[in-house]
Formats: sequence, C-alpha cells, structure tokens
Amino acid sequence: MTILPDNLQLFERKFSILQEISDALVMTDNIGAIANLMLDLAINYTTAEKGSLMLLNEREELTILAARGIDLALLKSYRAKVGDGIAGIVAQNRTPVLVEDIEKEPRFHGLTRNRYKTRSFISCPVISKNRLLGVININDKIDGTPFSEDEFSLIKIIANQAAIALENAMLVNQLRFKAAELEGINRKLIESDVVKTEFITRVSHELRTPLNSVKGSIYYLQQSNQLSRQEQQEFYDIISGETDKLITIVENQLDFLRFEDETMIINKTVVGLKDVLDEVLNSKSIKTLLARRNIVIKVDVDENASDIVGDRIRVVQFFMNIIEGLSHFLIRDDDIAISVHENHNITVTIKLPRQLPEAILPYLFSSNHLFQAEHPEEKLKLYLARKVVDLHRWDLMAENTGSGLNVALVIPKSTRQKVDAVINSTIEMFLEFIAEVLDLNICSIMLSDELTGDLMIKSAKGLDDYLIKQTRVRLGDRIAGWVALEGKPLFIEDIEHDPRFGRKSISQYNNKSLISLPLKINDKVIGVLNLNNKRTASPFTNQDFEMATLLSERVASFIEQLYTGEHREDDFRQFMTTFDSLINAEKKYHKKDSLLPELTLRIVRLLHLDKRLEKAALYASMMYDLGLVLLEESILQKREKLLPAERNSLKIHPYTTVGLLNIIENSEEVRQGILHHHERYDGQGYPDGLHGEDIPIISRILAVVDAYCAMIEDRPYREKLTEFQALEEIRKSTGMLYDPRIVKALEEAVAEIVPQPTDGQEKIRYSINS
Repeated sequence: MTILPDNLQLFERKFSILQEISDALVMTDNIGAIANLMLDLAINYTTAEKGSLMLLNEREELTILAARGIDLALLKSYRAKVGDGIAGIVAQNRTPVLVEDIEKEPRFHGLTRNRYKTRSFISCPVISKNRLLGVININDKIDGTPFSEDEFSLIKIIANQAAIALENAMLVNQLRFKAAELEGINRKLIESDVVKTEFITRVSHELRTPLNSVKGSIYYLQQSNQLSRQEQQEFYDIISGETDKLITIVENQLDFLRFEDETMIINKTVVGLKDVLDEVLNSKSIKTLLARRNIVIKVDVDENASDIVGDRIRVVQFFMNIIEGLSHFLIRDDDIAISVHENHNITVTIKLPRQLPEAILPYLFSSNHLFQAEHPEEKLKLYLARKVVDLHRWDLMAENTGSGLNVALVIPKSTRQKVDAVINSTIEMFLEFIAEVLDLNICSIMLSDELTGDLMIKSAKGLDDYLIKQTRVRLGDRIAGWVALEGKPLFIEDIEHDPRFGRKSISQYNNKSLISLPLKINDKVIGVLNLNNKRTASPFTNQDFEMATLLSERVASFIEQLYTGEHREDDFRQFMTTFDSLINAEKKYHKKDSLLPELTLRIVRLLHLDKRLEKAALYASMMYDLGLVLLEESILQKREKLLPAERNSLKIHPYTTVGLLNIIENSEEVRQGILHHHERYDGQGYPDGLHGEDIPIISRILAVVDAYCAMIEDRPYREKLTEFQALEEIRKSTGMLYDPRIVKALEEAVAEIVPQPTDGQEKIRYSINS
C-alpha cells in the first residue's frame, strides 16, 4: 500500500506532535506550564495568531489558563458557563468543531467574535476518562484563510494528549495538597504534645501543695491518739480546705481544656463540603466500617452550595466521628442520607432510619457530657463531633422523629468570614514569599484590630509562637506603632544610634538595621510589614528598602481587592493553590543576585524614565524568569544542543512567569515587561516577534541586563566572561538583539560599579561601535 504525499505529510506532522508532547511531559508537572506548552503546539501547527486553553472550574465555568494574542487582563476576569458562548457550547456538547465561516454556521448563530479578525476557528473539548477538563480554541490564521480538516485533525490529537497531561498534573497537585495537609496534621500533633506536656507539668505543680497538706494531716490523725477534739477539728478543716482547693484546681484545668482560646486551636480556611465528604467516604476506616455492616451512605450536595469557613482538618474529623458514632446504632443494610443545602445558611442534614436512644441524644447537644458519665467509644465519637461544632460556634440540632433520627448542622454564611480566612491563609503565604525574595529569616506582618486599632501579628517567620500570640502594639508605641500612626515607611540602618528609637539591638537579630513599612488601603493604614534579619547577616540596603516597599504595596492591594469584593468567593481556594506554586517557584529561583536589579535601576535612571516605570522595572528584574524553575533542572543545565521540545518548553517560561505572578500583580507594565523580555530588537524574538520601539521599554532593559549577567557567570556549557568581554559581546549584537540606547546605558552603569582597569588594559567604552 502506498501513502499519498499529502497523507504522508499529515502523518509526519501527527507523529511530530506526539513526539513533542511526549518529550514535553517529562519536563514539568505544573498545570500552567503544560497548558502553555500544549497551546504553543496548537498555535504553531496551525499557523494561527490567537488561541486559548480553558479549564473547567468547580462551578462548571470555563476560565482561561493560557492564551496567545488575547489581552492579559482578560485572563483574570473571563468566566463562561457551560452552554454559554462558543466555547461553552462546545464544552456542553463535548464535540470538537471546525468552522470555516461562523456567519454560515447555524449552531453559533447570533454569537459575536469581535476580538477576532477572521470568521474561521477550531474549538475542541479536552476530555479525560469521560470527564470534561476544558476547551482548546484556535483562531485567526496568520494568512487569513480558513482552518483545514488536516489542522482540525492535529488539534484533536493535541486536545487528547493535553487531557492526559493535565489529568496527571492535577493528580500531582492533589498529592502535594495532601502532603501539605499531612504536614499540618503532624504539626498540630507536635503542638498538642507540647500543650499536653505543659498541662501535665502545670497540674502536677498546682496539685502538689494541697495533696501534701492533706497527706500530712491524715498522717498526724492516724499517728496520734492524744489529739483533742479541737486539734482534730483543725486537721479536718485543713483537709476540707485543701480538698476544696483541689476541686477548684481540677475544675479550672477542665475549663482550660474545654474553653481554650479557639484561635490557639483552629486554623480557619475556606473549605468545600463536597470535597470533605468525598474524602471522608473514601477513607479506609469509614469504608471498612460501612462494608462490615453493609451500610450505605447517600450524599446530595447542592451544585451551587457555597464553601464554608472552618478548620479543614477538624471539619473532616467532625464527619468521621459523627458517622462512626451514629452508625453504632444502625443495623445491617441500613442507610445514612447526608444532604447539603443553602438558603440563609449552609445546612448539613444527616438522616438515620432509626431513632437514637434518649440517653445518647445529650451527647449531640452539649460537649460537657464527657465529664459526667462513663463513655464508651460511640459516646466519645459524638462528643468529639460536638466539640468541633462548639469550636466553630455552629449550631447542631438532633431529634427523634417517627421515621428515625434527624441531625441538622447549621453553618452561618459570611463573606466577611471567608475574606478573613483567606487573608489569614494568604498573609502567611505572602510573608513566606517576601522572605524568599529578600532572603530573610525574621519578618512579620501585623494587621490592625478593627475595634481597638492595636496591631497584632497575623503572620511571622523566625519568631516564637508565644510572642506572636501575645503581642499587641498600640498606635504610636514602639517602631511598628510609630509607622502605623505616621503612615510613613521606616528604614533604620543602626537601631542603637537612631535618635527616634535608640535602643540596644535584641540578641536574636543578626544586625542592627531594620525596615518597617505601612500597609495602606485608600491612605488608611491597615497594618505594618516588619523586616528584621537577612539570612546573610548583612545590613539592609536602599535596594532592599525599595523592593520591600513594592512588596508591601502588593500585600495591601491584595487585601483591598479581597475586602472590596473584586474577587469572587469561588476564587478563594484557587488563591491558595496559586500562592503555593508561586512560593515553591521563588524558593528554587536562582536569579537572586543583587547585580541584576542594581543594573536595571541604574539604566532606568540613566534613561530618565518616570518613577512608575522605575518601580515596575525593579520589581520585574526580581521576578522575570520565575517560570524557568517549573522546568526540569536537567534542561537548564544541559551542555548539549537542546532538542526542539526542550527549546519550546523554554520559550513558554515568560507566560508561566506571568501566570505565577497574576494573583498579586496588577501592573500592566510588569506583566508586559516580563512577557516580552525575549523579543529581539530586529523583530526575530518571541513570543510575538515585536520590533524596535514596539517592545516594552522594561523588556528591552531586561534583555540587555539578563544577557550581560548571564555572560559574566559560569554556565554548564561555557566558562564565564569578564565584564569587558561581556560588554563587547553585547555591542556585537546591538541593533539586532538589543536596543542601542540601552546598551549605551549599560556601559555607563557597568562603569559606575565595576573597578576600572589599570593603564594598558582595555577600558570600558562609552560609545557604540558601528
């Protein structure tokens, strides 16, 4: 059998796609990176200008994960319900479509495509094991012609492979989430052991004195037969008084156990009840329990039920304990019905086909019964479930009816609670991100108490837990209070000689400099960012201060967006996932040398750019290559020539960097500067082939500085160059790779910070060679 040339060409292209995809899959397990790789393949093989890869979220909405030729701002705001718009219809029908002319296509009659130049497009669902993951959309061929059947065939292959890759990446994400959750549980167990040890020490100390008094009194009463009635009464009074003390001590300790401040016990975050119930019902202990007695649990969760605010670990414990406790009173082949509905509150209803003994019901109404009776395991399970309810201040009701037992858990809906929970979680992540960017080991974020105005530590790194929980600073008191009151940033180079706060440096700090910055929303101070220790033990610099200022602005902006409702509630859990990816990337980021941002700042100032661009350029210079860490280290360290798939994976890193930063970045200059820092001055770069002055100024600066800094560092494939050799290499590519004006500014900037050679050696030249 002979293969026609056209068919052979299509076969070769399909094989090439599969080969590139298989090579790409081993390079990263990051969902954003995979989406960008797949989209690039689709764009390249169809010679299209625009395209997007959308993912389906938990609300059955399509969101844009990766895009080409589409406004970056749209990526954050776009939402489309399944069934709405072209992509929504394709998702609903789960059938790929090739449209040559939308005006002649009845399926999409009346739908507009104002963002696109041509009438032809391809839209293909991404489906894995009958589960819809998203949609790939390809638009606007460069030559303006309609897409062909061959190109349609290629996109279907890419969509199928994307489904496999994305499914695997999602599983990896779930494993990471579970690992983090287990780490949290382990941390709580350790903290619990510490509390138990402290409790036992405290109890033994407080009980020793009264017990010794009672023991001594009994000894004297037993050993002496000659005591008068009055003397005996004195000893009886001692025993009675000390016994009262013992009762009081025991009651106080029980109260301590019952009513310990909930902020010390629970870690509130945004929790999805459907996810929790899935986890509980898939747990080995519950599966074994149900299988042993053939009990079936039926779950019905409203599709639009909101997430709740609570300690996820304890919410899981609630369902585990209440199911285990109630199942004791069921017989073989019974069932349990659990439903979640939303009206003014979130109501979880648990129905059993049998009544609960009246003697057991009190355990569901109050957690005090633990100390009032013997409690076999089923009673203890119900007590523990009730304890979780009390800690969260929810309502739990139970009643026997003619058809069995009805249990109702009522959870108040509160957007503000969700915002506060997200802030508490993300503030901790934000601080960890700041610590990585500035290389800190002691820092903290304090937020103002809405009632008193006092500053309280919301998150800290390198400080004792006791100090974190006990610290309250009034406006005007100490350094943080002064910053909050004045609303001005503070950079102290030597705390011991500062006339405003002159004091002895604390021993836990490794230098005498510090930075304290106000967090503001609409000129109102809502908190303070404190930076104390660099890991290197070196003092803070002006560059550190400027970078810290930019980071504090982003913290305040993020909090403002949450409080003003710019983010939807269903975005909250996505914040946690994205922040986690951002922090992990920053921890691995290798471009933390201060030379690169220093040269960037000097060039910006030599070019006399405005303050807004100066700030954006400095921030971009610290972040621009973050996306590289999502790739396998072996690619970055490879000595041999890169394979096509490896080159393609490198080319998507500007997109993955922007994707990582999107959660906290509102500056269009920063996003565009990062996205285009691999464009060439002659228009031969990527991702968009921009030319000359069309390339954002920050991108042109980063291109020159990045190349220079790379040249003066060792690489696996070559030795480093001297500063003067590197400048000479840069000059050779002026007008092709680099903007001549910025190359000249680089020469001047290097001359300012690099020692000049002695006579007889080459000096840095200030003119550009023709």
